[in-house]
Amino acid sequence: MRIILILGFAGFLFSCGPGREASSDDTEMDYRTEVRLRQYMVQGKQLYLTHCANCHQKDGSGLAQLYPPLAKSDYLMSDLKRAACIVKNGIEGEIVVSGRTFNQPMPGLPDLTPIEVAEIVTYVSNSWGNEAGISSTRDVSIWLKKCEE
Repeated sequence: MRIILILGFAGFLFSCGPGREASSDDTEMDYRTEVRLRQYMVQGKQLYLTHCANCHQKDGSGLAQLYPPLAKSDYLMSDLKRAACIVKNGIEGEIVVSGRTFNQPMPGLPDLTPIEVAEIVTYVSNSWGNEAGISSTRDVSIWLKKCEE
């Protein structure tokens, strides 16, 4: 009986070891992701204020019927790939944002690098009530290649 208890307890302890290591790795990964998210948010805010805030406003509220809001925007949050393409290439034509129609052309920012586009998309998709996490440079680079096709 003692042997069974000892083996059972040893098995239990042995099985717990790798779980703690994975948890530690997960914590480290979460920490690195959080740090990168904060970096993207800081840089993204600066880029947003420089390139986007004149039309979309500092608080993401947009401007009447001319420029759509980014705050709590269903259009923005439903497709971040599209958002990255719009930042880089602009958009023309009618769009519906949170139930309101807009038809004002938006010029693109073709000189921005993929990391700058990623920072802007990360900033706007995590500000003013939006919550999407980080849009990585790798993902945005892939998205930008696809929107050129």
